[in-house]
Amino acid sequence: MGSIRRRLTVGMVAAMAVVVLAFAGATTLIVSHVLADRSRDNLAATAERTRGALAAVDGITLDDDDLRGLVGGQTGLRGVVVVGSGGTVLASSQVDPADADALAAVDAAEPVAAAGHYLAVGIPTADLDLTLERDGTATQVVHVVLTVDTTEQEAIVDAFVTLVAVGAVVSIAVVVASAVVIVGRGLQPLRTMADRADAVAAGDRTRRLPVQDRDDPAIARLARTVNSAFDAQQDAEHRVRAFVADASHELRSPLTAATGWVELEQQGALDDPARREHAMQRVATQLARMGTLVDELATLARTDAGTPLAAEPVDLGALAAEVVEDARVVDPDRRIRLVAAPAPVLGDPTRLAQVLRNLVANATTHTPPDAAVTVTVTPGATRHQVTVADTGPGIPPAHLPHLFERFWRADPARGPGGSGLGLAIVQSLVEAHGGTVAVTSTPGTGTTFTLTLPARTP
Repeated sequence: MGSIRRRLTVGMVAAMAVVVLAFAGATTLIVSHVLADRSRDNLAATAERTRGALAAVDGITLDDDDLRGLVGGQTGLRGVVVVGSGGTVLASSQVDPADADALAAVDAAEPVAAAGHYLAVGIPTADLDLTLERDGTATQVVHVVLTVDTTEQEAIVDAFVTLVAVGAVVSIAVVVASAVVIVGRGLQPLRTMADRADAVAAGDRTRRLPVQDRDDPAIARLARTVNSAFDAQQDAEHRVRAFVADASHELRSPLTAATGWVELEQQGALDDPARREHAMQRVATQLARMGTLVDELATLARTDAGTPLAAEPVDLGALAAEVVEDARVVDPDRRIRLVAAPAPVLGDPTRLAQVLRNLVANATTHTPPDAAVTVTVTPGATRHQVTVADTGPGIPPAHLPHLFERFWRADPARGPGGSGLGLAIVQSLVEAHGGTVAVTSTPGTGTTFTLTLPARTP
């Protein structure tokens, strides 16, 4: 939980920090570009006006007063450098004298950065008959450089950057504090769920996770899903306990009987050869019963574990014919009818035969000798259908939902007879082949088991 909280908090803070820093950087760049563009536009406009004014007069001689008024006298914002032949600085106004020589070299028609903190633009005047008079001497002016001092602009940008940086730090700090609180409160239901889950893991199978839809539908759905898993686990544990108890009961009866006969032999109570032979037959019968039960349990265990079955071409019609033929040999007085057509599937022939044998044996075991049994195989385009129907007394409706349960028998006394695994094996094997099995019954009329299996595609 701590790791999740840390990751969520760090993720939220990182995302917000990226947004805040990106916004701060973008804002700073925009402000810087706006100020720079404004300075360039102003300088370009001033240069254009000055260029037009000089061209409008036919020769002019400038003195220091004219020089100061050339750019409108905007002290601290614009300056001028007058350049003579050979790049000599003749005069300058509102420009740091130390930067005058560097600015004199600017001859660009558009504003450019120069001398570190100036924007400058050059105006050629060689053909304008422009002279500068100083100390009674007139000197030809080759070009004039107009400048803007960007120091104030840079100071504004620096102050804005500082303000934005402080705002970003404060914003990130607020985001961190908010993320800690929000994530902590948001994960509180998960912490409660974790505590409940720990209690369940510790052995309290009655505990369940709280479900509160009003807080968070997603967390409520998670809680319901986990509760369903706990319910399924508890049900599975109950089933396992019941299964083990039933298996123990089924194995105990033949084992006790066989042990009793063996003990009689060990005590010398079976001195009569006929009685001893009868005892050995009973022991063999009980051992065979145990062997059958163990085989059935092994079959269920393999299918429960998802052990792959053989995948061979099998004709359900031919397989049903073999099963019916064997059943007629075992019970020659029983009316067993077969209605079958070729129905190819892909599966395990041994297990599919076991399914049909179990269904036919179930019908002959639990119906009177005069009840007829009909096995029908109906092929289909995508799924084949096999039905095993009898004309016996039928099954009470209350018993139908339990027929495929393991070790379930209608007789509460669990007297001698089958193990109660036959139909459970049928369902398990059919489902392992991708099929379904169902039962319908009408008391006094008979019972029909219907199974479907996927048809084999060419």
